[in-house]
Amino acid sequence: MKILLVDDEQVALTSLKRLLKHQGLRQVDICNNGQGAIEAIKNNDYDVVLLDLLMPEVDGLQVLEASKPFRPHTEFILLTAVDDVSHAVKAIRLGAYDYLIKPVENERLFRVLDHAYERRAMRTSLPSSTSLQEQEELSQAFPEIISQCPRIQKLLHYTEMMARSDNPILITGESGTGKELIAQAIHRLSEYAQGPFVPVNVCSVAESMFESQFFGHVQGAFTGATRDFPGYFEQAQGGTLFLDEIGELPLNLQAKFLRVLEDKTITRLGDPQPIRVDVRIVSATNIDLDKACQEGKFRLDLIYRLKAAHIFLPPLRERPRDISLLARHFLKKAAAKHHKEIHDFSPDALDTLSQKQFPGNIRELAQLVETAVLQADHNLIFPQHLGEQQAPATFGGQGLCSLKESAAKHLLYVLSQSKGDRQQTAEILGVTVRQVQRKLATLKKDPRWHDLIDNL
Repeated sequence: MKILLVDDEQVALTSLKRLLKHQGLRQVDICNNGQGAIEAIKNNDYDVVLLDLLMPEVDGLQVLEASKPFRPHTEFILLTAVDDVSHAVKAIRLGAYDYLIKPVENERLFRVLDHAYERRAMRTSLPSSTSLQEQEELSQAFPEIISQCPRIQKLLHYTEMMARSDNPILITGESGTGKELIAQAIHRLSEYAQGPFVPVNVCSVAESMFESQFFGHVQGAFTGATRDFPGYFEQAQGGTLFLDEIGELPLNLQAKFLRVLEDKTITRLGDPQPIRVDVRIVSATNIDLDKACQEGKFRLDLIYRLKAAHIFLPPLRERPRDISLLARHFLKKAAAKHHKEIHDFSPDALDTLSQKQFPGNIRELAQLVETAVLQADHNLIFPQHLGEQQAPATFGGQGLCSLKESAAKHLLYVLSQSKGDRQQTAEILGVTVRQVQRKLATLKKDPRWHDLIDNL
């Protein structure tokens, strides 16, 4: 998050900058006069401007009025010691995000900053449509995320913006939706990219070993501690600590975890000397933390610390356009892995995939495709390879179809069984090679058959 602090009192500027730095916000500029602030805002793309209202010569409202047209997406937060409703109304009308009365509690200030930054991200990074250039840029930023779904494209725009901040990010979604892939992408796009990415499955850490695993221990701290051990926080120093299944963290351990996030220090077992840690926290869960909080299973204050930004990954069944795209991607990988010449799915196989609910989401699809590749004995995947019962000679047989579609399916089935040999196909069908070629040329104009014919 790139922030500009504007106040005519130097003590207030340095004090606030120190506070934000302690919170992990590194890109903070300061300015002690209104005219200088206007120039700085015009020349720099700040995410948030914290602006004092009462300043000599050019006050905060004048700065806001002069700067907002140049930086419509920058969020302005006005700070003042004077509780004046008319000033607050005017500030909001001029485009300010919020109006805070001094002295402001630190927690409230941080919360308003986070929300302002989140709105900035939403306004700048969620376009109604995505151009080809934007899609290419997203592909480079998220090389392992494959999608044509507009909803996913918007989500990736938002993720890219939030990744560049220091804020903790919570990723939610059903099992198998790709939460760790998103976490890895956030790490690569962040200021912590040069540091390590340390993934930890919270479920795998025994409660009795929690402090030792997360905070570390020194030799002799307990029976079996034969050497010094840096915990997960130290291992992730200068990088990203990814906490998978954070919703499973036992309630009695949440207070200890919260203290580290607040103080940014840890203490190894057996060593009284605290260690300061600079770590980006990214968490993931497939449970509803808000509901868990209402049920008394998760601390509300810990949710605030983990959820400065929230990314929800929709299940695969809600992005049907991606099923065939992902299936072909996994087919290519599995075919290369198992050294098999399999090029595509039959139309009925794609229909079969599109009708599945995939409770295991993308992970389930990948496993299903790999199993199909192992079972296939020719260059196409058919429904029976996907666990569907059908007679092979019908080349599908899923649902009713016209005689024209039936003839097309039969031709393609025979062609696939003859490994693409047009002469052998013609002999089996009792027609000439020229008739086969003509029929294929006609079918190739239909998008349902185009890619399939190219691979035969």
